[in-house]
Amino acid sequence: MENKKEIENIINSLEGVQKASPGNFFFTRVQARLQKEEISFWGRIAYFITKPAVALATLCIICLLNAAALYYQHTSALTTIMADQVEQSTADDYNTTVAVNSYYDENTEAR
Repeated sequence: MENKKEIENIINSLEGVQKASPGNFFFTRVQARLQKEEISFWGRIAYFITKPAVALATLCIICLLNAAALYYQHTSALTTIMADQVEQSTADDYNTTVAVNSYYDENTEAR
């Protein structure tokens, strides 16, 4: 008996069922997708690069690389200047220049 009630409840639940219909502009959207062109490889790259987040991140990286290059160039210039100064002061302290005319130098012109 209980099976009959369950079956009748199931059959009665189907009484209000209506035919399914697509939403508004469904066919227009389907047609647009079918006719849509495939975006090329370069088109996808251009689309990715022109995103504001990517452009800003690229600009920041370029600025950081330039700042690092300037910093290292400045420190290497300072190191070179300091090395030249040390070399010059060492040469001044230990002046090894000999200003002596020898007999050989004088007689070479006479020959």
